[in-house]
Amino acid sequence: MGTIFGREPAAIAAFLAIGINLAITFGLSITVEQVALINALVVAGLALIVRQGSTSLVAPKLAEGTTVTVVTPEGQPNQEVVL
Repeated sequence: MGTIFGREPAAIAAFLAIGINLAITFGLSITVEQVALINALVVAGLALIVRQGSTSLVAPKLAEGTTVTVVTPEGQPNQEVVL
């Protein structure tokens, strides 16, 4: 899984959620629904950042003449094909 600033996204989301709860404890006046929305937006934003770092941008290509074994859904080799 990717990291952001060298940290796991779950750790960042937890840190922000703890910060929001601490602010509420010291008098920040927001509703439970607003807290849930903030948490959802943070997690969604982190997920988009991590996705960009873990999704390939190019299609894989095999060299001409590569032998590929076709496998059935049960996992049994079916046939070999040369590209």
